[in-house]
Amino acid sequence: MNKTLKILSFFFLAVVSGCGSGPVLVDAERYEPLDLGAYQAFDFFQIDAEDTGTPEFAQNIAYLKEAISQKMEMYGLRQSSTNPDLKINLGIVVEDKVQTRETNLATDPFLYIGQRSYTWKVEEIPVGSYKEGTLTMHLVDNASEEPVWVGTIQRALPKKAKNTPGTIDDVVELLFQKMTKK
Repeated sequence: MNKTLKILSFFFLAVVSGCGSGPVLVDAERYEPLDLGAYQAFDFFQIDAEDTGTPEFAQNIAYLKEAISQKMEMYGLRQSSTNPDLKINLGIVVEDKVQTRETNLATDPFLYIGQRSYTWKVEEIPVGSYKEGTLTMHLVDNASEEPVWVGTIQRALPKKAKNTPGTIDDVVELLFQKMTKK
């Protein structure tokens, strides 16, 4: 199986498949929703990622940062590289996945192999492939250098590049819904 982990051309995280406990996973014992009004400025950690060789890589990273920046500004924070209150770290992983299905007697009858040698067993059969992306967003208090919130979202990625901006917007919205106090 071609299981190449990439840090990415990504994106992203189409709101297609869901997790049982919700689309954004947060360690609720460690991280409570944030009051972003308690902060004034934010900035991003430098993203150290392998170049995936796709022209969309830098564009997708820039769009993700822009979408997050717009949400932060809606909460009254401004972006500043001079001693910001919060720093944002983005962890991105993309995996090639294979979609499978299980055989059954109705669609995959047993095969006759010689006299009295009938055989049939349940097997996993590949039916397609897709890319699955995981985005983890860390909000780090710059003074203490400790994370104040960490959330992860995992999704199948859109196959068409034109769908990328919309899916990035959807993912950022889901992260902020889980991150902020209502």
